[in-house]
Amino acid sequence: MTDEQVGISPHYVLSTEAVRWAIETLTTRRIHPFFLAYLYLHGLTPDEDNPAPVVPVWNDLGKYLTMPGGPSRKPYYRPFFQEISKPERYWLNANLAGSYAPSSLRQVPRRIVDVSEEGRFRLKDDSAGLALEHLLYAEPAPLLALSAFMLRNYGFQSDDGAPSERDLCSLFLAEFNFREGEGSPLSGDASVIFTVDSRTLPTAEFFTLAPAQD
Repeated sequence: MTDEQVGISPHYVLSTEAVRWAIETLTTRRIHPFFLAYLYLHGLTPDEDNPAPVVPVWNDLGKYLTMPGGPSRKPYYRPFFQEISKPERYWLNANLAGSYAPSSLRQVPRRIVDVSEEGRFRLKDDSAGLALEHLLYAEPAPLLALSAFMLRNYGFQSDDGAPSERDLCSLFLAEFNFREGEGSPLSGDASVIFTVDSRTLPTAEFFTLAPAQD
């Protein structure tokens, strides 16, 4: 597709209702905060069947978490925590690198990753099973809600009408280097830690046309 073709394609964004639904869905369940780091490290890992050490740049996570309206000096929002009765823990300060520094890692994260003295992170073998057990408390994460939150600031261009919910999930899986199956959005690690079943859905459309740019 040429730049000219991209320029004339309709531009869509996630609707406010869809993002609100995603946050409400995620904040009603227990998800360990290190799950966010797991997603990022998985995205850096070329082969989930043979994890290699990677060097994360933790501040890169900021593009997924930036949210206005938070407390002073807390520009980032992560809508899950291991205790759902503590919503104040969803807001994060600007020091993402410090939050995930090897010296800051507690017992649970070290069940999922190995960390070298040089700051290289390697997902353990069967990291998906470990993440399900220790980060998701044996309940797979809702793929659609997670995709809608993490990609809420993205734009989507399409000549075939609004993107589908499957399109959104596919982009999320590709963003974090998860495999898709034939006839199913889930394969490999994704089939272990995600579920495509949604208890509820927004009453409004998932996507809306982006406002026109002057």
